[in-house]
Amino acid sequence: MLAENSTPAIPMSKVIANELEILGSHGMQAHRYDAMLAMIQSGKLAPEKLIGKRINLEQSIDALMNMDKFEGVGVTVVNEF
Repeated sequence: MLAENSTPAIPMSKVIANELEILGSHGMQAHRYDAMLAMIQSGKLAPEKLIGKRINLEQSIDALMNMDKFEGVGVTVVNEF
């Protein structure tokens, strides 16, 4: 995160009062991309298995409005078809 977003304010009183946990990740290190892509190419990793369903842009409105209901499993991918 850069500039004014580099040190976001966290309302710790709410975190404590609601017994929240703060989790985060910076993602995978860029120098590891080659190894990951090689594993995908070889078939060792199959990221397509993470896809739960594919929807079109029109269907995405309803999906976004109902995403708090956790219907289904996996990642929903919006295709332009």
